[in-house]
Amino acid sequence: MTRLSRRSLFAVGAAAGASLLAGCGGGTPEPEIPPLPGGGTTAGATPAERAVWRLTGSPLVPPTGSGDLDGLTVAVSDLFAVAGQQIGAGNPTWLGQAPRESTTAAALTRLLGAGAALRGLTQTDDLGYGHSGVNDHYGTPPNPAAEQQLPGGSTSGAAAAVAGGDATAAIGSDTGASVRIPAAYQGLCAFTPTRGAVSTAGLLPLSPTLDTVGWLAGDIATLARVATASVPKAAARRLDRAVTSPGVNAVASADVHAAMTTALAGWKGTGLPALTEQDLDIAALPDWYDAVTTVIGHEAWKQFGTFVSQAPAAVGGEARDNLAAAGRVTESAYTRARTTLDDAAAAVTEYLGERVLVLPTTATTAPSRTNGGTASDDYRNALRSTGLLTSIATVAGLPTVTMRLKSATPAPVGLCLVAPAGRDLDLLEVARQVQGSGLVR
Repeated sequence: MTRLSRRSLFAVGAAAGASLLAGCGGGTPEPEIPPLPGGGTTAGATPAERAVWRLTGSPLVPPTGSGDLDGLTVAVSDLFAVAGQQIGAGNPTWLGQAPRESTTAAALTRLLGAGAALRGLTQTDDLGYGHSGVNDHYGTPPNPAAEQQLPGGSTSGAAAAVAGGDATAAIGSDTGASVRIPAAYQGLCAFTPTRGAVSTAGLLPLSPTLDTVGWLAGDIATLARVATASVPKAAARRLDRAVTSPGVNAVASADVHAAMTTALAGWKGTGLPALTEQDLDIAALPDWYDAVTTVIGHEAWKQFGTFVSQAPAAVGGEARDNLAAAGRVTESAYTRARTTLDDAAAAVTEYLGERVLVLPTTATTAPSRTNGGTASDDYRNALRSTGLLTSIATVAGLPTVTMRLKSATPAPVGLCLVAPAGRDLDLLEVARQVQGSGLVR
């Protein structure tokens, strides 16, 4: 097979690619997992550990400076460049042909310079193109907060590393909520900045239009340290008003909606930003979600079409299904979707104004590992409902914080705060206030 640089992939014919992927499955043996590259090891790891980590060290990369992140350890999704290492992208065939990187991703470089150490590279959904956390090659990472439920993806391994106490914080990509979803499923805090505020240089592209770096931690204080070291500084401007949409909240399942209802009632009795109710046009949400998936699909095909067409059996499960659909997206459909994104961004920006939007992070708690997996109707319905919620921030590239609500559910429920563009640090201050309100764990 031709060896491809991650920067040299180009699109192939949609019909040919979709046809190739439709035939994926039996008949071609699974490629052997290549040896781990030098510098670190997971030798002797249990299956669960190998499902979380692709490469570890003590540390894998030491700090390059000293500062506010001294003593902090970081897990990095294996979609980011680390000098001297390969990008594995959750796929052994990709890893086998990936070049060693000459530089380290910009987002990680900032953390290392502020005193953090790189603990290791963590597994991701195949090619970073999924939301379940299931990986047919390396195994599915555990969900320490809900053992029988999926961990969420694509930042599955990194989230599991933080939830399991093996790293203080993590970096992942949030193209279509791939940081927000595992954070909610695993009861973690997560932050995604205004799109474009933090460089994606060194991140393996999935959808350059929507790719965004995100961070996870076990608590808001740690998350704020990481985010403050990463986003551009700006003069503080208090966000003193909040809004919630009853129609949007009603997209959630009964248990998530009940947790949100309790939290919103409690919100009004605190010193948090004054909360009002105003419905967003929920009839538009399906179109927004479809536009997000169309743009991601078309651009993902440009990135990975050649790879999967040359080795169609190398891509597993959810990513294979997603790429099969991606290969059928026409240029005209992509153009229409881009227009929808622009219109949606304007609508969300006008609706939000100078307020913080309060909504569930995901429409359900984490789906079951055993109830049919990603092929089940339950999973697909849960994913689409969640996509209706996450697309609100995605279409406009707005900063978000995810926190774990106090709830009666055994599995975590995520609360999402969305701020106007450019108000990243102001949003983190609201998150600190919410942390002190007693509404979240």
